[in-house]
Amino acid sequence: MYTQLFGHYLLNNGIIDADELHAALTALTRIKVKLGSAAIDAGYMSAEQVEEIHELQHTMDKRFGELAIEQGYLTDEQARSLLSKQKNSNLLLGQALIDFGFITNKQFEDALNDYKRKASLINGDSEEERMENEMIDVLGISDMPDKEFYSEYILLFIRNLIRFLGDDFSLSGVSRNVTVSMNYACTQEITGPISATVAIGGTEHGFIGIGARYSGEELHETDGYTKACVGELLNLQNGLFAVNASNSRNIELDLKPQESFEKYMLNVPENGICVGLSFSFGDIKIAVIKHGERTAANDRNTEIQ
Repeated sequence: MYTQLFGHYLLNNGIIDADELHAALTALTRIKVKLGSAAIDAGYMSAEQVEEIHELQHTMDKRFGELAIEQGYLTDEQARSLLSKQKNSNLLLGQALIDFGFITNKQFEDALNDYKRKASLINGDSEEERMENEMIDVLGISDMPDKEFYSEYILLFIRNLIRFLGDDFSLSGVSRNVTVSMNYACTQEITGPISATVAIGGTEHGFIGIGARYSGEELHETDGYTKACVGELLNLQNGLFAVNASNSRNIELDLKPQESFEKYMLNVPENGICVGLSFSFGDIKIAVIKHGERTAANDRNTEIQ
């Protein structure tokens, strides 16, 4: 989440532009090391153990290191060592910007120090909690009537995007009270004591990129398999949200089957949110409306057969 927050700071303060950030994030996909790979490289875990932890992350909203410790594959000290190395790798965003000539070392130093100073003013018992609270502020969720729901849901979605797609994305916009359009989209309804409509999609490249990253395969068109992969990511997100609701609040939620659409439109009310994300593979959007509010715009949606 650091990459997204620091990238947003650089953009918001005019230190770099969107194209420069996109180029740096694209470069990071070639050099950033994931925790599982670092654990294998250090000799702490086997490839089979890493894969087992990745599978567990599909059913539990927990970090790689946390699950590896629970399964007895890592000690607390080993996990801290790996996390320390990974944290340092966050500085690669700055290094990439410097290498491209977008900023100087001095500009990076000044920006990083100012960002850390401002971030330290945000409440939180841990660095992780402070970053999540910062993200809530950046997304404008703090002033929403259903702050608790949207905070929990969107933060979970961002964690899952980082876990299953990668963190080479930046925040490209947040909107409410708008009609959202996506060239391709997958949607799902959450029903029960908490009900909501959720859609994920975007441009053709963005939609294909979601499916390709989630499946770990090369995909080149918006066919049935690509739709199924995007839909499975959405189902995983909502399934984990339902599990968290059951475990923490004893609330049982149901999920309706996912649907895929072409030229999708959704009216997002004031008490709803659409988050735009720019990945190195393309642009995507996540739209969330609590209580499953839908309007006449949905009647114009054409379902992909």
